[in-house]
Amino acid sequence: MGQMAAGKRQEEKERNYIAGNVLSVFKVMFRRYPKSRWQVPVYMACNIAAPFMETLIPALAIKAITAGDVRYFLASLIGALCAYWGMQAVSGMVDLELNHERIYTGLDCFFTSLVRKVHNTDYVNVEPQAMQKKIQKASMATLDNQGGAMRIMSEAVEFLIKVLGLLIYGTAMLTLDWRILLVTAVLLAVDMSLRFHAIRYSDEHWEEHSEACRKMNYLERSGFHIPDGKDIRVYHMKGWFRERYEEMIRQDADFWKRDCLRWYYPTAADEVSGFVRTVLVYGILVAKVLNGEIDVAGFTLYLGVASGLMRWIFPLALSFSGLQEASHRYNDYADFMRVQDVFIHDGEGKKREPWRDGGPLEITFKDVSFAYEEGGPDILSHLNFTIKAGEKVALVGNNGAGKTTLVKLLCGLYPATGGEILINGKRLRDMNVDDYQEQIGVLFQDTGSLAFSIAMNVSGCPDELTDHERVRESLRQAGLWEKVRELPEQENTYLTQILDDGGIQLSGGEQQKLLLARAIYKGGGMLVMDEPTAALDPIAESRIYEDYNALAGGKTTLFISHRLASTRFCDRIFLLENGGIAEEGTHRELMALGGRYREIFDIQSYYYKEKVGGADEM
Repeated sequence: MGQMAAGKRQEEKERNYIAGNVLSVFKVMFRRYPKSRWQVPVYMACNIAAPFMETLIPALAIKAITAGDVRYFLASLIGALCAYWGMQAVSGMVDLELNHERIYTGLDCFFTSLVRKVHNTDYVNVEPQAMQKKIQKASMATLDNQGGAMRIMSEAVEFLIKVLGLLIYGTAMLTLDWRILLVTAVLLAVDMSLRFHAIRYSDEHWEEHSEACRKMNYLERSGFHIPDGKDIRVYHMKGWFRERYEEMIRQDADFWKRDCLRWYYPTAADEVSGFVRTVLVYGILVAKVLNGEIDVAGFTLYLGVASGLMRWIFPLALSFSGLQEASHRYNDYADFMRVQDVFIHDGEGKKREPWRDGGPLEITFKDVSFAYEEGGPDILSHLNFTIKAGEKVALVGNNGAGKTTLVKLLCGLYPATGGEILINGKRLRDMNVDDYQEQIGVLFQDTGSLAFSIAMNVSGCPDELTDHERVRESLRQAGLWEKVRELPEQENTYLTQILDDGGIQLSGGEQQKLLLARAIYKGGGMLVMDEPTAALDPIAESRIYEDYNALAGGKTTLFISHRLASTRFCDRIFLLENGGIAEEGTHRELMALGGRYREIFDIQSYYYKEKVGGADEM
C-alpha cells in the first residue's frame, strides 16, 4: 500500500511539472519550425520594449515642452513613435507566423503522434472504456487551441514576457516607493490564490466535460453516418436523437457555467485591487510633487511606470493560471503517450521471429484464463487445448460464451491474465507481436471497409505499395472479381463517395467477399473467421463457410460461430460454455455423444435444410 501511495504521489508530481511540459512542447515546435527559435525571442523583445516606449513618450513630450526646446521635442517624439510603431509592426507579423506554427505543430506533431500511438499500441490500451476516456482527453489536448500543447506554446511566451516586464518595471517602481510593491505583492497573492482555486475545480470536473464531448462526438458521427440515417428515419428516432444531443449540450453548458463562476472571484478581486492600487499610487505621487521631490515630467513618467506595473503584474497571474491549466490538459496527452505496451513490438531491439513463409501455425493454450478487469470475473477460465499446424477447428457456442475474447487473445490483441499461449512451441509474450500478426488473416464480425480504393482495402497498403496483380488474384479467389472487373476503374474504384464522387457501395455478401480477399492477399499461416457471416441467413452462411474452407488450403484455420454452419467439415469442434471447453471432438463424435452440442445442432438443423426435389437436404 505504501508503494502504491508513493507511486500516486509521483504521478501527481509529474502531472504538475509545468516547466517540463513547456520544454517538451517547445522542443517539438523548434524541431518542426527551426525559424521559430529566433521568432520567439524577437516577439518577446518587441512586446517588452513597446510598452516602455509607450510610457516614455508622454514624459519626453512634457519634458521638452517645459524646457521650451521644440526641435528636441519633435525629434524625440518622432524617434520614439517610429520605434514604437516599428516594434508593433514586427511583433504583429511575427505573431501571425508563430500562430500558424503553433497550430500546425499541434496538428502535424502532437495529434499525429497521438494517432500513431492509438494505432500502434496494444489493442488492450485502446478498447476498454477507461482507455477510450483517456484517448478523448488526449485528443482534446492536441486539437483544442484553448488547452494543451497549442495553448502552452502561446501562454509560455506571454508568461515570460510578463515576468521580464515585471522585473524591469518593479525595479523602476522600487526607486519610487517600496510600499507600492508590497501592497501589489499582497494583492497579487490573493489574486493567484483565487485563480488556483478555479483551476483546481476545473481539474476535478474536467472528466465531466470530456465525457460530454465524447458523447456529443458519437452523436455527431452517427447523425452524419449515411447507413444510420435509414434507421433514424424508419424508426422515427429524429426527436430522440435531437433530445439526447441537446441533453449533452445542457450538461456541458452546466459545467462551463459552474466553471466560469469560479473565475468570477479573481475577476472581482482584480477590480477591487485596481481601485486600491490607483488610490495608493496617486497619493504617493501627488505627495512627492508637493514636496518638490519630482517635477511634472517625473510625475508623468512614474505614473506611467506604476500603471505599467499593474499592466504586467496582474496579467502575470492570469497568464500563469492559463499556463498551469494548459499544462494540466497537456498532461492528459502525456499520460496516454506514457501507456506501456504489454507485447513486444518492432523497434524495441528484439530479434525478428523467423517464420516459415506461409507455413501453418501450431497454437497451444496452456491453462489460459482471462478477465477484462483486475479482480473481475474470468471470461475464459483455465483453457487447455492445442490446434495442430494445418488443422481446421470450429469454435462454437452461444453468444457471450467467450468466443470473440478467445480470438482477441489468439491474435495478440489482449494478453492472457493467467497461463500461457504458445505459437509453434514459443510463448507469445516473448515474440515480436507485429511479426506474429503478419502471419494471421482474420475476418472479424464487426470489420468494415474503408473509404479507399478496393485495391487498398484488399492490400491494406497505399496504392504505390500495392501489388495489383495479387489484388486481382485475391478478388478472383474470393469470388468478387467478376463484379470488380466490370467497374470503370476496376480495383482502383473507391468504396463509398466520402473521398471520391465515383465511389460505390457493396452489398453485405460482397462485403464479406472483400474481407476474404483481404485475408487471402495477406497470406500467412493461419486464418481466423470470427463470425464474419453473422448478418447472413443460415443457408448463405453455411455456403460461405464451405467456400472459406476450400480457400483455406493447408493453413491452420479457426472457424468461430454461435451457429453450427462451419462444423461438419472441420477436423475438430470445441464447444465453449461459461468460459471453458464443455465438449470436444468431430461432428460425428459429438453427435454420438448426445450432449450439449447434439442438443444445439438438433435445434438449429431445421434452418440448414433446403427443399430439393421434394425432400429435405442438409
